[in-house]
Amino acid sequence: MFDDLMKKIYSAAGPLPNPWITKWKETGKVVGYFCSYIPDEIIHAANMLPVRITARGHKETTYGDAYLSRLNCSSAKYILDKALQNQYDFLDGLVAYNSCDHMRRLYDNWKYKVKTPYLYFLSIPHHTDDIAVDWFIKELKNFKDSLEKEFQVQITEEKLRSSIQIYNEMRQLLTELYELRKTEAPKLSGIEALTITTAASAIPKEDFNDLLKQILKELSNREGIEEKPRIMLIGSVLDDPSYVKIIEDLGGLVVTDSLCFGTRYFWNMPDISDNPLENLAIKYLQKSPCPRMIDRESDFKVREEFVLNMIKEFHVDGVILETMKFCDFWTAERFMIEKPFKKLGVPFINLEREYVTANIGQMKTRVQAFLEVLE
Repeated sequence: MFDDLMKKIYSAAGPLPNPWITKWKETGKVVGYFCSYIPDEIIHAANMLPVRITARGHKETTYGDAYLSRLNCSSAKYILDKALQNQYDFLDGLVAYNSCDHMRRLYDNWKYKVKTPYLYFLSIPHHTDDIAVDWFIKELKNFKDSLEKEFQVQITEEKLRSSIQIYNEMRQLLTELYELRKTEAPKLSGIEALTITTAASAIPKEDFNDLLKQILKELSNREGIEEKPRIMLIGSVLDDPSYVKIIEDLGGLVVTDSLCFGTRYFWNMPDISDNPLENLAIKYLQKSPCPRMIDRESDFKVREEFVLNMIKEFHVDGVILETMKFCDFWTAERFMIEKPFKKLGVPFINLEREYVTANIGQMKTRVQAFLEVLE
């Protein structure tokens, strides 16, 4: 039964469009978005399917290289390449935001060359204080109004609360899933966990919640995985479970993460009372921040505290920081995060990578040596 459920999850976490998207398109609209800082509850409340844009399964950057510099990150290149080959033509809309210069240039070229019916650029503050929250509330209202006008829908406060409630159920279920990884013998592998969390942003939340409830029930009777070095994975955007497979095939076990396709997507929950847009603004700005929110020292302290708490709660033996080549934010993060790891006495390694897992010989050598230190 568990294997059958995971087959559905692997299908959902595969190349876009997956079978759920194809089925949804028969009667509904699909709106893509680039980043976990975009509150896709608003899209959901418009009775449309929000899908986080990835290039999983794409194998080339021929077209992407023509429009982006060789110093742009490969994630942006692969997504643009796929877009230029009309492989996102299932989208009725796309939402981008000011995340980093690489994604900004991706959006600029997408807007120029790809015929997506609806495009929206959401401005998200780099601060998390009250002024930033007030500004972000206004930005979310403008976004909501734009969706209503473009798609001739009404996004009421009641619909927003309902969507937040459905998303909060997903967040609670994923938190329960991660609780199973805290134990001495975790009930699931890191490959399975990342596949599940990646699927969450690619299918209807109602279907995902139903699947995850069944998976949790099956896992309760599953034997745990024992006597392996326990790894925490942090770093750049990672939507490819095969990267985790390399680590686990060498004898490690990824038990938790600080990834935008992992804990940073679901770890804290917005309130459903009072003003739903205000609740969403607070939730998304004040979640565990990625280095994009490194504007002030306090933002790093929040991130540092989150990671160190994870290390303690999940009994982590070592941390792997995976850094996308040419990712400015996470390259800078490396030099800041090393200090608290050393202070805590937690072994740490940084691995540079490309979006597609390839040429892994050096990576395997370094991971294997790292795991030997932990044993």
